[in-house]
Amino acid sequence: MTILLTQNLGKIRGRDGSNVTQFLGIKYATLKDRLADAQLIEIREGDVLDATTDGPTALSPPFGCDLEQSIIQHTLPKKPPPSSDTDCLNLNIAVPNDTTTDSRLPVFVFIHGGGLFIGANSWPQFDLERLVELSAAKGLPIVAVAINYRLGVFGFTTSKELRDAGYKANNGLRDQRVALEWVRRHIGDFGGDPDNITLAGMSAGAASVACHLEAETPLFRRAIMMSGNRFFSPSLAYEAHEERYEQIMAALGLTDASLEQRLSVLLNTPGEELVAKVPPSIAPAFALDGDLVPTAITYAQLGDRTNRVPRGKDWCRDIMVGDAQIDANIIHVLKSHLKQACAERFLHALATVLAAQPEVAGQIAADYGIRTDSDDDEAFLAILEFLNDVWMFAPTLVAAQGWKGRAFVYYFNEGNPWNGAWKGRAGHILDLAYLFQNFREFMSPAQQKVGRAIAEDFSKFCHGIKPWPAVADGDLEAGFTARVYGPSSAEPPCQKISRPFGGKSQRRSTIFDLPATVSLDDLSRVATMFMTVS
Repeated sequence: MTILLTQNLGKIRGRDGSNVTQFLGIKYATLKDRLADAQLIEIREGDVLDATTDGPTALSPPFGCDLEQSIIQHTLPKKPPPSSDTDCLNLNIAVPNDTTTDSRLPVFVFIHGGGLFIGANSWPQFDLERLVELSAAKGLPIVAVAINYRLGVFGFTTSKELRDAGYKANNGLRDQRVALEWVRRHIGDFGGDPDNITLAGMSAGAASVACHLEAETPLFRRAIMMSGNRFFSPSLAYEAHEERYEQIMAALGLTDASLEQRLSVLLNTPGEELVAKVPPSIAPAFALDGDLVPTAITYAQLGDRTNRVPRGKDWCRDIMVGDAQIDANIIHVLKSHLKQACAERFLHALATVLAAQPEVAGQIAADYGIRTDSDDDEAFLAILEFLNDVWMFAPTLVAAQGWKGRAFVYYFNEGNPWNGAWKGRAGHILDLAYLFQNFREFMSPAQQKVGRAIAEDFSKFCHGIKPWPAVADGDLEAGFTARVYGPSSAEPPCQKISRPFGGKSQRRSTIFDLPATVSLDDLSRVATMFMTVS
């Protein structure tokens, strides 16, 4: 076992692999209680810290890991770390074995997704060892970090009475910010360069990265947003959070309770019991707190290179942004109840939002093959294609269009190789199975080649090396280049393309071919209305 002597954290015992050393479950912050501000750990004293096993996960539904692996459509053996309400703020670090404190390697910090209600750095699909091992083998060594943060009720619930009692909004985002502060302060002891951090996230983790790009001061040098954005994971006003808070109070039997009674239940009820009582229909969301999330965002703002939306345009050098060919399959998995009478509700949303342009509403319905007489199964799949284009594909392009620095676009098109509803299609979070290399025993040599390409490109990006040409001056026509991963049956299985739609991109231009009188923000309102079922 490696024992690392640090400047401020004492001695830390890591777990040695053949080529990589991992330091697991290191606490980056303490919590006075479940809803309190995270307090950065700056100094630790005492005996050798054992960092050879994963730390506790954040409180969340126990089915989370199984659910995510079911979306990937393949399983890995689960790890048994317990959950905790106040000891969950920990991180895992993986470094090449020959790393020293003088190495100053680029740092890759990963924020897991899970809709802000599930996820953990100890889940086997997020194990960092193989990614770090591959980076070193390619001559592009990185230090990788995966963090936990509070989820669900404890991470993203807010109300006026909670704020008046001293509990801020966006605890989960604040935890992530403190984790970044810990990395900047301590990662040099592990051989990382605190001035060369790439912050990456998947799905809600990518939306979290987008929120951190709203900071006024530099937090990292580069950002990677994988299949996630602030449109698919919206930030809600305090009024909307107030309604959700009262719904949570009702679920806990606290509608008529005093603040003292409510706080007592929130802070003292066994965590698993409390999590089980809050129905999944009360989905956690970011809050427009005027601080970490200063304002809502529009497609028009995001695509404008002349503004400061997000404010990180001024200090984040490069972004990488991409999506999977059918990311919206996650809606099929998590919100299958939307299927009932879906054609009628979608057409109603179209007609309502585009009331002044009925011919365009009709054109959209026809382009996606959605008719009043469509059966629910057929219509739902067609609507998912629309939702995918509006909430996943469009944000990828618009983010690149509006970025002042270098913006690198990728498309993940490798079909799922395993049995299940989405076999043969590139669905949500499948690219994580390829990036982290943890499913490679279950892949063909050609599929493994795709995974190695993704990992190598991400490692290049962390080193500041252009993995492929950036979008030039935000020009999606003359200046566009994207990297396409898959299908592995093609040759080469990873290639560059020069047009955002059609051909090998496997992306439609449908919503971009509409009249200029219809904006992406209009289409997003259609999507939101469809998703809102009373």
